[in-house]
Amino acid sequence: MKKKILVLGSSSFSGASFIKHLLEKNNFEIFGTYRKNKKKPLLPYKFSKNYKTFKNFRIDFSKKNKLLEKLILKIKPEYIVDFASICMVNESWANSDYYYKVNVSSKISLIKSICKYNFLKKYIYISTPEVFGSSQKFIDENYSNYNPSTPYANSKLLAEIILKNFQKKNLVPLIIARFSNFYGPGQPLYRLIPKIIACIDNNKKFPIQGNGKAKRNFIYSNDFCDGIYRTIVKGKVGKIYHFSGSEFKSILEIINAVCDLKSHKITNLIVRKKARINEDLVYKLSSKKTEKELKWKPKFNLKRGLKEMIIYHNRHFKKIANNELIYLDKNLKK
Repeated sequence: MKKKILVLGSSSFSGASFIKHLLEKNNFEIFGTYRKNKKKPLLPYKFSKNYKTFKNFRIDFSKKNKLLEKLILKIKPEYIVDFASICMVNESWANSDYYYKVNVSSKISLIKSICKYNFLKKYIYISTPEVFGSSQKFIDENYSNYNPSTPYANSKLLAEIILKNFQKKNLVPLIIARFSNFYGPGQPLYRLIPKIIACIDNNKKFPIQGNGKAKRNFIYSNDFCDGIYRTIVKGKVGKIYHFSGSEFKSILEIINAVCDLKSHKITNLIVRKKARINEDLVYKLSSKKTEKELKWKPKFNLKRGLKEMIIYHNRHFKKIANNELIYLDKNLKK
């Protein structure tokens, strides 16, 4: 008999990618929750042959309701993977109250309901290295010197702290998984790598914020999903796991890498814009303990991942690029 898993935030790129991964494994009975998304994201799991076995429920986490609690009680999932957060960093400055409502308050309501049940084996909360702020030194899984620099990062840290308090009292079987930036097929075009490709394909300018020297580590969606899957199968309650590769590239280096693969001149692509407020220069997660315990290691380096993204866009996006360009900056000109 298949075990039941509930994926919160199933319409997000990360949630949808993981559901596709689970459908391909075909060893879980999968349920999801989503909220209405005006931007109509591409959902990778719709390409799966087992898509019809997936059950999805619409729930708005910004509203006070009992729908989620009723759903959990009805399904009785053994595992919950929580992607349900608002993750746009820049927008969090103007809408910080809404971010705290969705990313923090909704978690309190959720955990209070989970505490009542004994059928749940693991609750996996997907978090971010942004809770540490910018760091030149590698940060391991036990590091606790937090320094968030944006309302979004604050909201994720607050959620972590609240969840850990409940876990310490053995009220929730919590595991925290922090991931570097991830990308892959189906990612919305307002995100960095898909946006670079879309701008090149559609002869648009790419807006680079600041000097482009901020560095990021990018994990391809296959490795991201494999990390979560291993956390479900092998992860231990009460632990924190870090998932990161070894390549740290500046935004300019990533743009250059895409331009090289697309045979496009970067000088014909970029346009300078103001730097982000409090932009972190680099997040350096150490994954050594995670790699040892979960036997996880990224298989896709950046070049291979970018090639896969370009192939995907060549096959799928050009047919719908005009519709998807609403995700690009409307003020940009050719």
